[in-house]
Amino acid sequence: MYAPRHFAMDEIADQHALIDACDFGVLVSAGPDGFFATHVPMMLARDEGKYGTLYGHVARVNPHAGLFGREALAVFSGPHAYVSPTWYSDRATNVPTWNYAAVHCAGVPQLSSGDQIEHLRLMVARYEGARPNGWSIDELKAEMRESLPRGIVTFRMEIARIEGKAKLSQNKPRGERERVIEGLKAAGETRLVALMQTELEKG
Repeated sequence: MYAPRHFAMDEIADQHALIDACDFGVLVSAGPDGFFATHVPMMLARDEGKYGTLYGHVARVNPHAGLFGREALAVFSGPHAYVSPTWYSDRATNVPTWNYAAVHCAGVPQLSSGDQIEHLRLMVARYEGARPNGWSIDELKAEMRESLPRGIVTFRMEIARIEGKAKLSQNKPRGERERVIEGLKAAGETRLVALMQTELEKG
């Protein structure tokens, strides 16, 4: 990933935080017919391996499963938005741009031999746990629950290399960054605003 020094997200805690917050990623592998990509939620185990380990699953009929065992790239896109030159103090000396945050993880996904139902239970709990009256996989009729593993394959990918980028107007003076934040607030880009404010507070 091209990440100039002032836009680099180097802290592993920040990289992990973005993965957790934006965990519906894109897994890309190189196959005999070119690149193959699958959009899939991935759960991060922060303490497994040097940089963490990703867990996910794909449909058993998805050809991507046949590419596991080869190096792959998992891409996680964070908040992003257009930045208008009209938000700067001098619109005649600025151009349109895009602010965003992203993390790339390289590794080799491997078919997992773990309990597929337990994997699904953990994933469902992640998204349903905070909901009032959240749904549980145990609510499924027994025959449906038993048939689920036949339709998916689970994988784990220990992260061998991780890169982060947060392009949040760090190349602009503080006053201009504050003006961009106000423009993004007016546009309703609250998640990007929160990232920019945190970065601004770092000095």
